[in-house]
This record gives sequence, structure tokens and C-alpha cells, in this order.
Amino acid sequence: MPRHLLWMMLFLTIAATALPGGSATYAAPGYEIQVVKTGLDRPWSINFAPDGRLFFTARNSGRLYALNTATGNVQTFSGLPPARFRAEQEAGMMGMALDPDFATNGWAYICYSFFDNDGNRRNRLSRFTVNPVSGAVSGERVLIETMVGALYHNGCRVIVSPDNRYLFVSMGDATVPSLAQDLDSTGGKTFRIFKDGSIPTDNPFYDNGRIPRSLIWTYGHRNHQGLAFHPTTGDLWSTEHGPEIMDELNVLIAGRNYGWGWGSGPHYCLGTVNCGSVPDFMPPVAVFNPERTVATSDMVFYTGSAFPEWSGDLFFVTLKTGRLYRLKIDNRTIVEQEILIDGTYGRLRDVTVGPDGFLYISTDETSAQLLRIRPTIERPYRVQLPLVMRG
Repeated sequence: MPRHLLWMMLFLTIAATALPGGSATYAAPGYEIQVVKTGLDRPWSINFAPDGRLFFTARNSGRLYALNTATGNVQTFSGLPPARFRAEQEAGMMGMALDPDFATNGWAYICYSFFDNDGNRRNRLSRFTVNPVSGAVSGERVLIETMVGALYHNGCRVIVSPDNRYLFVSMGDATVPSLAQDLDSTGGKTFRIFKDGSIPTDNPFYDNGRIPRSLIWTYGHRNHQGLAFHPTTGDLWSTEHGPEIMDELNVLIAGRNYGWGWGSGPHYCLGTVNCGSVPDFMPPVAVFNPERTVATSDMVFYTGSAFPEWSGDLFFVTLKTGRLYRLKIDNRTIVEQEILIDGTYGRLRDVTVGPDGFLYISTDETSAQLLRIRPTIERPYRVQLPLVMRG
């Protein structure tokens, strides 16, 4: 037998053998990373519209843009930022979700920071009407007005439920941890509302419409900036920033407490440490990691066709370490982990799947880049390393 065929058979035998530690091997696709566009106005939330363009909010300027990923042309929309817009430190124009019927109604749900009439820092969730042809944004309808705000920990990720009925929005603790445990505060919560801003009466703390209790879906959060629905189970997953250590990956279950703000240092609840007395506590699926923060940002489940091997896998990006993680999920357990980007492009803010099935990632800088992961022609077998849940 020729030597090259012998080596190929040996390699394929290794690739089909289970590795120690319970981690399965897999046939990983070959992929390449491309820079699609540079010099973008600090994208915070990226979403593809029905016309194939990538819409994104710009945190610092408060504007909305649409990028044609084929030509590189960028459209700047008029009508934003809104009055008393607040861009400072981590605050600004942040989470955005396009309505599933965007092609006909033009609705965009945007969470942003502002100063109220008394000069207090606040965050707001609004619905805007976007005209992709004229390039105008108009008709702001405020959906949640009362969210606290600060220089840091403003949360503000927003997502539409798979059944197209509800909006979920995250709110950080506004740098006051105790707010996360207070059901009479908007700090450190996930909210659930109907798309018109009305409140579902089956929310876990519904109290005759009293705000904020009636809005709350989950509580005990520090600053969760990633939200994504599992395409099969419908579970709502979240990434959450830890305090220099222990960034969390969570499944958000109605009425559950995720522990932040419980107790006092150095014996406060963090991850699963010192959390035994936390009422209605929901432990994280995973922690990244015990020694240092990776600074988790947004996430997406892969539902495209370009990488069938990744179907249903969870991808999330990080800021401090500039990583793109791929996780294979079985029920609510991580069974495979891989880092596809590790600091090469700096801080990574958002990730989404394009209509072409490619992954798109935005960097977090004043003059930002948009990256694209697409298949290569050759798609080699690779051996997955043993699973280590330490980020």
C-alpha cells in the first residue's frame, strides 16, 4: 500500500475514535476568515434584513446603518439619535432586533441610553419605523421607559421570541449589585413584554401591571449582553459578564434567580460559589472562567446551511480576550468546545448568521471591522480536544 494512503487511513481511524474525558471527536469543516469591511462606526448590534443587507446600531454616535456585504456600500439612516441620547463609557445606542415582518412593517426594536428630564441616567426600549428606501427612521414608540442607567452595566440586548409574540430585553445592574435582587428595581433583570409594549399576565411576578415587577422574567443578573433562542428546544440562553472572573452561560427560566447581588463580599454568590441560600437559584450552564474574565458578549445558534456540521451549535464572542467560541449542546449540557478566533482581531462585540449561511462578526472599536467565516474548498477532518470548561 502506498505510504500516503497508509497515513490517511491511520488519520481517519484516529478521527473516528473517542478521546479521553468523555469528549467525542467530530469532522470539523474547513473555514476561512475574511475581512468584509473596515472603518465602521463602532457596531453594537448587527442584524440581517430581508433585503440581504446587514443593519447595525452604532453605540457612540447613536446612528443606524445598513451595509451591503457584497459591495461594501453603507447607508446612513436619518432620524437618529433620539433626543437626550446618552453616549458615555459603555452606554449608547445598543441592542436592536428587526421585526420578523420587517419587510412589510419596517419595525426595529432598539434599546438605548438617555438622560431623563431631570438629568438622570436611564435606558429605554423603543420601537422605530425604518424606511430602507428613503433612509429615514421615524415614529418612535416607547415600550419600556423606566430602566435604570449608569456609565457601565446597561445590558440592553433585545430579541424577538420565535413565535413572534414577545420581546425580551436585558438590563444590567447599573453598577449597584443589590438592585439585581430587588424586584422593585429594573436593575439586573430580564424583561418580557408583548411587541406592542403591553405586559403578559403570565409573567412570573405579574402584579396587576405594576412596574417593574410585572415586567420581570428573570433576576439576579450583573450585565447580560447576549441573548439567543435554541432553534429546537426554544430555551432562551444568555451570556453574562462576571466581575473580573466567572463570566456565565445561562438558560433563562421564568422566575429564576441567577444569584448576582446576593450576600456581601467576599462571600457573595458568584457562579455556584456561596449560592446555596439564594432563593429560586438557577446555576449557570458553564463558567468562563474561574481565574480571569473573557468578557462575554452576544451569541447566536447556528441555523445556516453552509456548515451542516455546526447545525444547532452555539457561537458567542468575547471582548477582553477577543474570542469566538463554538459549543455543541446536548439538551442543556455542553459536549464540545472550540475557539475559532483567539485575539487575532481584538475585541469582538456581536455575531450573527447571514442569509448565505456564513458567520458574521463585528469588532468593538471606534473604527471597527466586519469579519466573515465561510467554508474553504477543502474541508479536512480534525480531532476535537478533550472538553475543558475553563474558557
